[in-house]
Amino acid sequence: MRLRTPSGRDLWLAYGMNVHAGGGVETLETALRTTVEPLRERLDVDGPFGLALRLDQEGILELHGDDERRALLRRWFEGSDLVPFTGNAFVVGDFHGAGTKAEVYRPTWRERARVDYTLAFAEVMAALAGPGHLVSLSTAPGSFKPFGEDAGFERDAARQLADVARCLVDLEERTGVRVRLGLEPEPLCTIETVAEAVRFFRGPLRDQLGRQPRALAHLGVCYDVCHQAVQGEDPAVGLALLAEQGIPVVKVQASCALVLPDPTDPAGREALARFDEPRWLHQVATGVGPTTRRAADLPEVLRGPAAPGWAASGGPWRVHFHVPVHREEVVGPLRTTRSVLEQALRHVVRHGVTDHLEIETYTWEGLPPEVRAGGLVESLAREYEWVLEVLAREGVERVRDEEAELP
Repeated sequence: MRLRTPSGRDLWLAYGMNVHAGGGVETLETALRTTVEPLRERLDVDGPFGLALRLDQEGILELHGDDERRALLRRWFEGSDLVPFTGNAFVVGDFHGAGTKAEVYRPTWRERARVDYTLAFAEVMAALAGPGHLVSLSTAPGSFKPFGEDAGFERDAARQLADVARCLVDLEERTGVRVRLGLEPEPLCTIETVAEAVRFFRGPLRDQLGRQPRALAHLGVCYDVCHQAVQGEDPAVGLALLAEQGIPVVKVQASCALVLPDPTDPAGREALARFDEPRWLHQVATGVGPTTRRAADLPEVLRGPAAPGWAASGGPWRVHFHVPVHREEVVGPLRTTRSVLEQALRHVVRHGVTDHLEIETYTWEGLPPEVRAGGLVESLAREYEWVLEVLAREGVERVRDEEAELP
């Protein structure tokens, strides 16, 4: 949906469609019928309804290579007042299959397959959105540190990203659509902190694009609040640093991490074990700054050789498991980083950080049954309502049909 801040700035809000299993065009169309339209009705949205698309490589290739299918989808969007203002280009392949885990980071930004997928996604988004739109795409932050990339990786990744940025300039000139690509810092990735993002932009990327400011302006950061909360970072400090360094925040992903307040509590660890599922990595961190200790996944801290030391760490443990943002508590003693998200949303409004917000709770299938009670549409509606309530306290208003314009 389209929102307006007190400064008169537009702010677009959508839920991340990576919550739906599958990344093809049929998955997208089914989600539009079974989730988007009921959700829109539940929220009483009488103007344009924003979309945060997720398409895997097969879905993108299908739309990229089929003009008629792409045109049909665009007409559906236009006829239903659906606005595809952002997309998730992080995961190239299957995202909901068992054993996905670290494969979400492949291909890395050293591989040509990542470039080809990203550019095809950008072309599709430009065609679906149409001239005059500003579109954001999120992408993987390089690679995964446990892969053991060599010292030249960041230079090679920057070279590939520079090629993409130059192509995005050309895309804007051809279509009238500006697509900006946001690297999404994530725990244990090449770029996992705001400081690492700044170093990459001011180092390898500047080396590649320092004399091409137009191209550089098409690259930025997708700030996922859950990821940075796991890192123990203050969103106001991180977002302010990005602004100070002139690094665009192309999108903020409104998301919450899971927290175990007391790791010495057996009941707490037992509750946390219910979130140990086979699809996604759930990095764990404890401590702040130089004392931060990190694990790649829940089994390492719950039952691996290092588990006794983790249990005695004193905590709290911050876990990369995206939980519904309206919840302050989840199961038993487990809590969330909702207060961190609230700080981030306030900062976004007060400082005009970005035009795009995406509620990203893709882990629906991995949540305990009692958390999923009421169904996906109702849970998404409650997430929207909580975000809108926080934004309303900062003076943000919903734009009604008669006022709505393109993003």
